[in-house]
Amino acid sequence: MGLAAGVGHFFQSIIEVIQGFLGAVINFFQLILNTVIGLFQGFVSFVEGTLGFAIHNFFILGTLAAAVFAYLLYSQRKGTTPVSRAVKNK
Repeated sequence: MGLAAGVGHFFQSIIEVIQGFLGAVINFFQLILNTVIGLFQGFVSFVEGTLGFAIHNFFILGTLAAAVFAYLLYSQRKGTTPVSRAVKNK
């Protein structure tokens, strides 16, 4: 009975080693997959943040440029800028 139990434990140990090895391989591939997914998510987040920053600044600078342009048009029509005074004096 002792010999049969020993052989049984031996084969059980071999099966456990194989299961452990396969589990390690599966965990390794899951780690690689999660790393690739994490890098992709980080890249998408970076692009989203960068584009959001650029779009917000574009609208802020566009609003500022429109305000300056409107002021220049207003002041030229009222004749308060040097350019508009020179045109009126001719």
